Amino acid sequence: MPTILVVDDNADNRYLLLQMLQINGYTVVSAVNGSDALTVAEHHAPDLVLMDLSMPVMDGWTATALLKQTPQLTHIPVIAVTGHTTTDNLRRASEAGCSDHLAKPIDYDALLQTVAVHLHPNPQSM
Repeated sequence: MPTILVVDDNADNRYLLLQMLQINGYTVVSAVNGSDALTVAEHHAPDLVLMDLSMPVMDGWTATALLKQTPQLTHIPVIAVTGHTTTDNLRRASEAGCSDHLAKPIDYDALLQTVAVHLHPNPQSM
């Protein structure tokens, strides 16, 4: 099963996403900020990253941009998971390299659908 990296400075948010994903058979690793996310991504090579944008130490915009500049990680889809859904914030996320976004609070069905789309972009080829 695919490995998903959940990045969020809020322990409750990390736990909720971890539970939602694990119950559906995904392997989940986590990080508490953008800097930690880069280290975890290099070590675990996840298939997908769910990235909070507003975090201390290193925000999700910066972490995504750095991840996308790392040759062995650049192919990994990054989905912004944020309460900051203004047009400007989502544009910044896209410019940093995010493929999509999920608004907080997380809708369970939207989470699973978005994850599936980015892990299996062409279901006909499976």
